[in-house]
Amino acid sequence: MKTKSLWVTWGTLMALGTSALILPVNAADETTRTKTRHRNRTSDYSAENSGMPEKALGHLDRANKLIGKEVLSSDDQKVGKIDNVVVDLESGHVLYAVIGSGGFLGAGEKKFAVTPRAFATSGADNLTLKVDKAKLAGAPEFSKDVDKDEQLGKRDFVANVYQYFGERAWWQGKTARKEVDFHNVHKTSDLIGMKVKNSADQDLGKIDNVMLNLPEGRIAYVILSPDSSLKLGNNLYALPPDALTLSTNRKTLNTGLNQEKLAAAPHFDKNNWQNVNDPSWASQVYQYYGKEAWFSPRLSRESLQPTGRTNAQGEVVAPK
Repeated sequence: MKTKSLWVTWGTLMALGTSALILPVNAADETTRTKTRHRNRTSDYSAENSGMPEKALGHLDRANKLIGKEVLSSDDQKVGKIDNVVVDLESGHVLYAVIGSGGFLGAGEKKFAVTPRAFATSGADNLTLKVDKAKLAGAPEFSKDVDKDEQLGKRDFVANVYQYFGERAWWQGKTARKEVDFHNVHKTSDLIGMKVKNSADQDLGKIDNVMLNLPEGRIAYVILSPDSSLKLGNNLYALPPDALTLSTNRKTLNTGLNQEKLAAAPHFDKNNWQNVNDPSWASQVYQYYGKEAWFSPRLSRESLQPTGRTNAQGEVVAPK
């Protein structure tokens, strides 16, 4: 009888011990599952927001400060300086950058066209290429024949630049190249200082600068310095690049803005450029003009209505 009781007691203790062991394991499994679910939610959130402006606007440079910057090759050799950047306002893209290499005081210098994505980084003092010096030396030459107003954006030349660097151009489809033409192409050195007029032929000001994300090949904004007659103080105004069209004489840029609309637009003091790097502020600029922001890929078409009103002539005017 005592032996039977001992066996029962021992069995009970073993059962309790096993339960005690199982409970922590189950609890640990549940904790692991909870953490996994939490990580998945966090990953989903990160993935969902990976295309948000904070990650996509990137580092912006003023075009006038890019020109003259030292360029290093991937093998850490000095290969030249940025001579110019060629942009297409209609598409909002940088078509290519021009690197001046060799020579002395301009004599004997060669100029090469380089795709934006051939640049790995844009630093304070220099830019670094993803290709070595030898590769750059074989790049399509930016000759005097190309360096003409009507030749800068020739489709065949631009396509040749992308082909040389082994890149699929942004206008190309997955299977065949789309036939595109570029209608509002400029060297940024020529664009800066260009006059801007509205549909009433009123002078609105001049282009003060162009904000670029060079490695991404994008124009963030065109910066307008308003005409003194508008009495808008020391403010500068950021416009989406496709808010400007080229006039028939190719000497000025046109826009549907009027004075009232411009005065109410997002702007900043000419001595404080901090806002231009703020993705939220950038989104407000594009929203104000009813333009699709390239750094907001999930922006719906319905949300692209201009902040201002549209008059009978189709011009966007400031909200009341």
